[in-house]
Amino acid sequence: MWETSKVSSAGAGSVVLVALSVLSAPALGGNEYDAVTLFMSAQPAFDIAQNRPGLELRRPAIGAINNQGQLTGTGDAGGNQLAQDTRPFFYDPSEATTANLGDVTGDFADPANNSRNGPSNGMDLNDAGWVVGVSSTTPGTGTTDDRPLLFFDQDANHANSPGEMHELNLNPGATLGKALRVNNANQVLIDGDTGLYRADISLTAGVVSEPSARSLVSATASFPDMNDSGEVSYISGNAGFVWRDLDGDDFADANEIAQIPFMDATITNSTVFGINNAGQVVGTMRNSQARDIGFIWTDIDGDNIVDWDDNNANGFFEANETSNEVLRFHGDHGGIGSTAGNTFVFDINDSGMAVGGYFDSSGRRAFVYDPLSGMRFLDDLIDVSFPLDLREADAINNLGQIAVVGRAPSTILDQLVLLTPLAAAINGDLDGDGFVGISDLNIVLGNWNQNVPPGGVLADPSGDGFVGIDDLNTVLGNWNTGVPPGSPPPGEALGNVPEPGSVVLLGVGLIGLRRRPRG
Repeated sequence: MWETSKVSSAGAGSVVLVALSVLSAPALGGNEYDAVTLFMSAQPAFDIAQNRPGLELRRPAIGAINNQGQLTGTGDAGGNQLAQDTRPFFYDPSEATTANLGDVTGDFADPANNSRNGPSNGMDLNDAGWVVGVSSTTPGTGTTDDRPLLFFDQDANHANSPGEMHELNLNPGATLGKALRVNNANQVLIDGDTGLYRADISLTAGVVSEPSARSLVSATASFPDMNDSGEVSYISGNAGFVWRDLDGDDFADANEIAQIPFMDATITNSTVFGINNAGQVVGTMRNSQARDIGFIWTDIDGDNIVDWDDNNANGFFEANETSNEVLRFHGDHGGIGSTAGNTFVFDINDSGMAVGGYFDSSGRRAFVYDPLSGMRFLDDLIDVSFPLDLREADAINNLGQIAVVGRAPSTILDQLVLLTPLAAAINGDLDGDGFVGISDLNIVLGNWNQNVPPGGVLADPSGDGFVGIDDLNTVLGNWNTGVPPGSPPPGEALGNVPEPGSVVLLGVGLIGLRRRPRG
């Protein structure tokens, strides 16, 4: 296992240590992902009964994938791919259906209706299934009528029933706006002509409540992302920034804004695309050859500053300079072996697995990065008979599922592809029963201080060939994750699930032991 300790703020005066680990050791060759094309996935029964246009997921704009495997983004209700035909989609894996969410006025973009409203898009969703996005409310393709939307499948019919689509309030003084991100703390990022704001939202029995106070993150921002602590990454102008509310006053103070450094004085450009719950940030930097170099930044010392060895003290993070906090994806260092391509890192999950796209003169390829295997092209990790080339990976969840844009050879139509790890395992679930509990702990303790074959998951989730503190922490850190074996059907009461109170005490005692050298 790879493990990184990170210090981040959790309000004024508090410090949190976060341990990261990959989902499992990678397979030793062969296919690692099941690839499914969602181009013409079925409609929910409710949409069919209401005669709503189905959405084709070609040329899709992928918004996000949550930890339930649900997806949102933008689909096309018409065959000509006109802007006014685009509507948010909601893919639910429990039914393998894709719903047309329409817009806040109830326009589902029927191409037979010439007065249909302008484009509407799904941008993000959280683990509760809240979908946020932007809705155009009048015919046309401008932005002056953009309104922020929130959808929640209250009746669980996998579609937009009456009363489930909500128009959120605009920001103070704004005339337009769009909801771009939502986290699991039910905070929503709303962008408009007065800036990017963070808003606390509550949704109870189908009624949305919005406190009047909102936090101004930045006067100008694009491509924002937000983690469950409310930390926000975004682009403003030609630079990437991260806001961490270090003092807990819900205000973006100057000392709380971290800027991603530029690589060259002649091409001042850096971007950020994502931030995970450990505070790791991904994006790209542009070098003196106008190449885009993807990166992962881990703020190891918690100072909210990108630290590096500025050898000539010129303030630019040049290609020959190093950093313990920043991993850059270029040349052999990123595992691709090319010095001519451009690498964009678009998303990162809480285990530090990152996804993106690699572009050079020969074309575009989607990749995944994990600390055990490095950077790998996703085309190499699926069945060779899959008919699409995987061109760009836009989103990844904590189960390792990846939302990818694919394209058939010699065509120009992109399609949405969902990759699911084969035999996907819950981190810490050593016995493979879908739950992290006593049996997994006993596997670690029963092999304590033993050398095992490197890369083995059983007893050694770290994959380092030694059963010790790292493996114990993996189990304890994921305690009670998953569904206990023999659980009753949904809606029935669960029995008592063992709490790790005594286990934690045991763990503390073990952690106090001297770490044995790995032989």
